[in-house]
Amino acid sequence: MAGGLILVAMKVFMTGLTSLIVMLVCLAFLTGCDSKQLIKIGDTPPEISGNDIHGDNVSLSKLKGKMVVIYFWKNSCCGDSVKKLEPFYRENKDRGMAVLAVNAGDTKEVVESYAKNNAVTFTVLADEDSKLFKRYQCIGYPTIFILDKNGIVREKIHGDILAEQLRKLVVKQFNIQKSVEAAYEKIHSR
Repeated sequence: MAGGLILVAMKVFMTGLTSLIVMLVCLAFLTGCDSKQLIKIGDTPPEISGNDIHGDNVSLSKLKGKMVVIYFWKNSCCGDSVKKLEPFYRENKDRGMAVLAVNAGDTKEVVESYAKNNAVTFTVLADEDSKLFKRYQCIGYPTIFILDKNGIVREKIHGDILAEQLRKLVVKQFNIQKSVEAAYEKIHSR
């Protein structure tokens, strides 16, 4: 009897061990074997350049000197959230903030219609083939990056966030930037 229980316990253990090994192999496969890392806080993100939905040239490098919120979204899941960024954008654009709302997967016509119907005035890009979404290694919608005035990622948010929470993160970055600039001036004014 005891030998049978030991045999069953060993079988359960081996099944669990086999499952764990299979899971680890799959995880290694999904994360890839190359040295490509996810974009993280402190990184300089890949360049974004092209034309927005109005045909205006957009370049992330041209926005240096501004706080930039990059908001990756898809109309089917994040449309309500994107339009809620408008008051937040209007409140902060004169403080030196830009919003790049990058729609991944929808057609330019769908994105244009969305922006027009919702009176969106910040920059909206149609990433029809999701190349930017993939280049930024996003894993879901929305994915939000907050870049400081030097173009460095200071916040990365996976999933939806209330406009008020996003506002607090941006204000935090403005305050940090202000403190850094004040400290620099204090040191260099001597």
